[in-house]
Amino acid sequence: MEQVNLLKFLNSIKLLHTVEYAVCDLELKNLLEFVSKDCQFIQEINLGVIYTHEITPLQYTLVDGFNRILSLSLLLHAICECYKKTSEKNDNAINTIRQKYLLNKTQTKLRMNKKLQTIYDKIIYGERLSGNEKRHPMFVLLHKIWSQIKENELQAATIFKTLQKFSVIKVETKTIEPRDLYYSLNKDHKNINPILLMDNYLNDTNIKDSWKEFKDLFDNKRAEITAFFEVFFRSKFDYREFNDSDLFGYFKNYFETMIQYQTKDSIVSNLKHAAKLYKDIINVNMPNDALKKALIKIKMHNGEDTYAYLLNIYDDYINKNISEFTFLEILSTIDEYLQNRLKTPNNVSFNELIQYLNAFITYK
Repeated sequence: MEQVNLLKFLNSIKLLHTVEYAVCDLELKNLLEFVSKDCQFIQEINLGVIYTHEITPLQYTLVDGFNRILSLSLLLHAICECYKKTSEKNDNAINTIRQKYLLNKTQTKLRMNKKLQTIYDKIIYGERLSGNEKRHPMFVLLHKIWSQIKENELQAATIFKTLQKFSVIKVETKTIEPRDLYYSLNKDHKNINPILLMDNYLNDTNIKDSWKEFKDLFDNKRAEITAFFEVFFRSKFDYREFNDSDLFGYFKNYFETMIQYQTKDSIVSNLKHAAKLYKDIINVNMPNDALKKALIKIKMHNGEDTYAYLLNIYDDYINKNISEFTFLEILSTIDEYLQNRLKTPNNVSFNELIQYLNAFITYK
């Protein structure tokens, strides 16, 4: 652990790789705000802790601290853009800033996942952005900085003098798995993307194609994948509460428990099987009209909290562990419970009903 000057740190390295599951904040920190404050007598401006992993003496993986480094890079770029072609002195300074802090020969120093990298590189190299890209937080922040510099007639020297005061506490993480550390530090962050963490986790297992097939069932939509896993994990572990921000933790625990009994490919294959059943349930894609009508009634009577149980029972039906008659009886009993619940809330908990239904199945 050491306190380092942020500009000196950027100048001293060739490449700073961010972890591929790092996300860009919806509202990036505008570091230009420090300039508007009275910083004349402040020796240093500490931006907190960043976690790094040294690849070589000149290359690092940035485990945590991405948004601060990205914000600083965008501010440096904004300075360059606002003052280019204003004087020979400024042009020389701009070239120095770009070569020291933003570029490493033919590429940008800050490296990130492909989607973010495309937008960032277009910004740094002055390439045309699409309308959608201009709505990205990176460009939104950059435009805000441009406006503030122009409107407040801020001098480049004044801004850079403040930037030279920026420091961070740099923590080297050689003995800690970067993904687990990132998750631990950011799991309560509203913008964390657990699907990217899952991608990275399964990238180590050489089953990327099978995992992609699973995600394709949901058109790779985060909200739909999360909704499935809430039902799936409730069906497996009887979770009373499910927190979206803990999804990667649930997933990793499940995977590492099951790996003791199954191959990695089998685990993902089972997830795909469960996902197809789940989609049948939410889309009322049942084998015949009688089952469709029974499930439609459950959906009409706010039966979403019964889906975890239905997932297991539907699987039993598909595998011919229970008959269609028994399955229909179960659906009918669940719907009767839901109708009574609408009339008399909290009359009986669904968990108590599950005990009855399980006994009913055993008897049958």
